[in-house]
Amino acid sequence: MFTAIFEGHYGLLALLAALGLALGGVAWWLAARRKNSYGLWWFALAVTLTGVLGVTSFGGGSRDGRAQCVVNHDVWEPFHTAQGLMNLAMFVPVGCFALLALRRPVPAFLGVTALPCLIELGQATLPFVGRGCDSSDVVMNVLGGLVGLLAAGTFLMMRGGVEWKGWAKPALLSGAVLAVAGVITFRTAVIMVHYDGTGLSSPESSQKAAVTQAVKEAFGDRFPVTNVYVQPCLDVQCTNLIFTVGKDGNGTLQWPGKEHLNILLENSSAPGANSFPVAGTTAPADGDEAYRIAETYMRDHYPWAAKTSLHKTVPVGEQAEFGWITSWRFMKNDVLMPRMLDVQVNRAGRISQIDVSRGPTALDLPTPKISKKKAEELALTYLRDEASANGSSLGDMDADAFAIKAVNRGNGWRPEWIVNSQPPNAGPDVAPATNWVDALDGTVHASQYPSQ
Repeated sequence: MFTAIFEGHYGLLALLAALGLALGGVAWWLAARRKNSYGLWWFALAVTLTGVLGVTSFGGGSRDGRAQCVVNHDVWEPFHTAQGLMNLAMFVPVGCFALLALRRPVPAFLGVTALPCLIELGQATLPFVGRGCDSSDVVMNVLGGLVGLLAAGTFLMMRGGVEWKGWAKPALLSGAVLAVAGVITFRTAVIMVHYDGTGLSSPESSQKAAVTQAVKEAFGDRFPVTNVYVQPCLDVQCTNLIFTVGKDGNGTLQWPGKEHLNILLENSSAPGANSFPVAGTTAPADGDEAYRIAETYMRDHYPWAAKTSLHKTVPVGEQAEFGWITSWRFMKNDVLMPRMLDVQVNRAGRISQIDVSRGPTALDLPTPKISKKKAEELALTYLRDEASANGSSLGDMDADAFAIKAVNRGNGWRPEWIVNSQPPNAGPDVAPATNWVDALDGTVHASQYPSQ
């Protein structure tokens, strides 16, 4: 978590360290002025709190306007993830130094339980933070704080230095006010998203090797691979390996089949150093020139795509400000085959994104029985039923069954319509709802992966 947050931002890390030391010095000085003999512990507490608040409020970027918080019902899940254990360890010194500085258990206890809640609430609601709010983070932070309190409390009781009733009443009153205000804010401003054990976990050596090999095939030895984690999918049977490529890039690799790879090196209209150069090319002026660059890259790294049935190059952005994407597809009897390749070329003529799907290039499938119109009707009916089950209404929606693709849900390959649905006149920033409709029996799926 620490490396993922501050990768490439070591200047900010140094600034945060300097700020922590400065605030620690101020805390020590104030303690000395008040003739408080625990100045060293106040120094340690100030430094620790500065670090915790810096780590938890930096690195998320802007949100899309929705304040959400994940409620993880698998309480044991964070104990098996690297992120969960780091969240626990991060708050051990907070609890320890809080009690050593205050010598009063009640305010120290309320502080280490309230602070994680306030941090997650801020991550969900403050636009300049934009980090992910997760109930598992609260659980692990509080447990870490309690471990620190217990350790410090044991040490102080052996020396008889605990004021059990000190500041108890004002601390309890302040805690009650904070709790009421926090609950009201959370219930009115935050949307709860319920998960069941979908956090990150540390990879095995074979998984790290698979990611390294996939990135090497795509870009040679140009980019280092860091921050590899295992991420289960939500409500469907799939697992992805997520990772960082170079300074700013990120990627996912489907596991264990390694059938799908996506790497986004940069997501900016201003080409940067993290994109991948193609030898002998210059900045493209139009889609045709971008295609030739993408084709050169394809033949060097994924030559099997040269045998595809068709290819198409389209601009990314209203005026191709993000470049162009070239897609190679295998088709048989008007059905998309599982193997495909997408390559995005930015305005500088460098590769900014690739999407690779491996699988058969030709399959003998039954003839579809569900028409395009029927698939669209089935998808809209499915969405209306889902909205009704959640106590809401769907509203006007337009559906477009734009392709039939071969999909394997564990019982063999079948043709399925891919249907995008969205409100009429929806702008380019509105992502459509995508459903998969079995072209043989009309079964509607919310994902291309099997349900849990």
